[in-house]
Amino acid sequence: MSGFAVAASATPGPVNIIGAMTGARYGMGQALIFVTGATASFLFILLACGAGLLGGAESITALQVPMIVIGSTYLIWMAVGLLRDDGVTDRPNFLRTPGFWSGVLVQGLNPKAWLAVVSSLSAFVLPLADPVTGLAVFAALFGAICWASLAMWAWGGAQITPNRMRLFNRAMALALVIAVTWMLGKTFG
Repeated sequence: MSGFAVAASATPGPVNIIGAMTGARYGMGQALIFVTGATASFLFILLACGAGLLGGAESITALQVPMIVIGSTYLIWMAVGLLRDDGVTDRPNFLRTPGFWSGVLVQGLNPKAWLAVVSSLSAFVLPLADPVTGLAVFAALFGAICWASLAMWAWGGAQITPNRMRLFNRAMALALVIAVTWMLGKTFG
């Protein structure tokens, strides 16, 4: 379980990239607020889907493909914004600073999160003799690993110097496009 949680949380994905961008542009403190929102959102999705599946609502998995399409569209829009950004960091715009609710929204639309939830529930929770306890333990484990992994990405972003910001933006935009392409290929391929 923990190996899957690390692989799903620490590998590059949209929320990791946005966490790194938030750290780079606004500092570690603001990035941790975003990270906390993203982690809370992931746990909500995991617990809601887990409870639904345990309660016999298998149709909950029907949300996976529409959420992947909607999330992918949103993430491509974000990548375009990163490509167009000039990289200037000395003019804070705190109305656009990613915070807790941005983390909740981005993670809720994150195709990688939906894939991780459905995969982990199918592989690690539903087959257990006591899936209710398994869901609670898995959620606690995944929550801690998710938060720590996203915090590490935010810390890495916070290490970017202002003169490297434009290059960093372009690299993160490319990483978002690659992540979305991989997720769409996995979903529809």
